[in-house]
Amino acid sequence: MNSFGNIIKRIYSLYGKKLLMELIGYVLVALGTILFLYSDLGLNSWGIFHQGLSMQTILTFGQASQAFGFFLVIVCLFFKVIPGIGTILNMYFIGRFIDLIDSFSIIQTPHSLFLKFIMLFLGTFTMAYGMFFYLKENLGAGPKDGLMILLNKKSNLDIGIVRTGMELSAVIVGYLLGGKFGIGTIISALILGPVLRFIFKLNNYNPKVIVHENIIDTYHNIIGKGTH
Repeated sequence: MNSFGNIIKRIYSLYGKKLLMELIGYVLVALGTILFLYSDLGLNSWGIFHQGLSMQTILTFGQASQAFGFFLVIVCLFFKVIPGIGTILNMYFIGRFIDLIDSFSIIQTPHSLFLKFIMLFLGTFTMAYGMFFYLKENLGAGPKDGLMILLNKKSNLDIGIVRTGMELSAVIVGYLLGGKFGIGTIISALILGPVLRFIFKLNNYNPKVIVHENIIDTYHNIIGKGTH
């Protein structure tokens, strides 16, 4: 049986770099969300949903993100989609980083409308690249990305169409819950899917053929019963 020290070394050897890249991805997604929030042009699709959810509950913005992520993990489990370690970390850390970055008060709303739009588009690309950063490690898609990939495989629709449908659904529900709607919300809902598709193609990443490692695979790899 492996000693605890050997297990730690194996985790570092197999997953050290991957986990670092995952965390960088979470920070980028959280930063993109905050950029949207302070562009003051309306929150991005999931931002408006999480804000609406937080307005109707005692949850903070970040906690609403965490709670909904947990709900999506449960939904995916019903379709026998076992989460990966990345899915679980994503569920916690993005919401935590959103609240953390916001608490620093380092990002302010610009006075210029032009700069507001720049902030909005920067938020979109930052968020999309953050998604790519953690998806490419194949340690489990984030809760929303797991649903996106599940729908992509089940429907055989283009990944951009699937993501756009998800974004529009989030906008509608978020608005009904009281989230801040604006021109930025519409722009986000329409372009995040295509931007994500562009980044995937640019980096030769095809979510249809990628098999994400679930927590059972990770466990076997760590104790030496699997291949990596």
